[in-house]
Amino acid sequence: MKSLLSARAALRGLLALALLGTGCKKELDDYYTEQGPQYPTVLSNVLGTATKYATGETVSFELQFAQQTSPIKQIVILQKVEPARDSAAVQTIAYAPAFSRRKNADTLVVKYVVPAGANKALVRVDARVDSNNGQTKLRTFYFRLAEATPTVAINSGPTNVTLPTAGAAPAPGDVVRYSLTLNAGGITTAPVPPSSAAVPAGTLYKDLDSLNVYAKVGAATERRVDRRKLTTTGAATTLNVDEPLPAGSAGQPVVFRFEATVRAPARRTSATAAPVTPGAPTPFSATVRTASLAFVGSTGGDLAAYDLTTFAAVPAAAVDSKDLTIGSTASNAVQLKALNTTRFVRSTTAVYTAATLSSVRQAYNGAAATAQVTSLDNVVPGDVIIAKLRGLDQYVVLQVSNINRTSATDVTVGFNIKAL
Repeated sequence: MKSLLSARAALRGLLALALLGTGCKKELDDYYTEQGPQYPTVLSNVLGTATKYATGETVSFELQFAQQTSPIKQIVILQKVEPARDSAAVQTIAYAPAFSRRKNADTLVVKYVVPAGANKALVRVDARVDSNNGQTKLRTFYFRLAEATPTVAINSGPTNVTLPTAGAAPAPGDVVRYSLTLNAGGITTAPVPPSSAAVPAGTLYKDLDSLNVYAKVGAATERRVDRRKLTTTGAATTLNVDEPLPAGSAGQPVVFRFEATVRAPARRTSATAAPVTPGAPTPFSATVRTASLAFVGSTGGDLAAYDLTTFAAVPAAAVDSKDLTIGSTASNAVQLKALNTTRFVRSTTAVYTAATLSSVRQAYNGAAATAQVTSLDNVVPGDVIIAKLRGLDQYVVLQVSNINRTSATDVTVGFNIKAL
């Protein structure tokens, strides 16, 4: 009897273990069952990085992706242009294997054409990778629509920079100034998501690239005379443009045209100034004056200073009229010095040979401010010196003809002088 009870108990234990084992197996199976197909993987992307593009511009960007359990079917490019509420597909590109060993992924370069829309309209571009199993992966970038064509306005000009006398007729070689405004009322940036900043007032322009300046003299063909790189911005920009009147233009109308350019997309626009007719240059006198300075002793004496308005030596007692003096003869070097407001600029033999009021004035004003000095050291024969006399629009040009040293201190300097 006891054996029978033990056998029954063992049988019941085996049945319980079997039921328990069956229940555990079902739990494990349910836990590890795959739930639905997998998404494709977008590994990396080089999307549009600019925050503004112009209508019609082609933007290239690259997608790098990989399939998972299901092959890639296609890539769809969608866009939403403000104020539209929904996106619309603009390109559907069938998948074609293009595996890059370097990037270890399939790659696709998309050429996207920027749509039309209002200035500053926000555009969202989605690149969607579709798998055959219906799963998708999305990458997005934003930009705003910008005006591609710049504007040019001439505010004023020509102002003669070389000739300070208002209303005086310019001469060939004189520098004239025009004040321009590019992209009047323009802005260069507007926020895109994730920024929530307010959109500023004004027209959003593509960045300026350069300004070309053209000149037309009389009936001659227009030619470009200047090109200058502009600050990379689409914002309103005011600048002064200084240009010399072309050589040989005396008595003929000169017309300047100013052209602003944008590089991407290539756009340009221009404004043309009213004609300006230069007069003939005023020649210096054909008479070449000669003069000399003689420095003696330790202080120079009465013949060491010269008046360049009267072309005469100045006594030691006079000061205001001492336009040109020998300031020092030490260390076997000669220094020329003005003891009033006269200033000097070193120049060239060519300027001395063909001296006119305009050319001499231009050479002086074209020198750096640091080169317009009251004294010149180490003067030697052949040196050409322009003197602007006593702060006035009055000039002479000198050429050192000789230097004769008779002692450690005593020196005679000879000059040839051209003036009006």
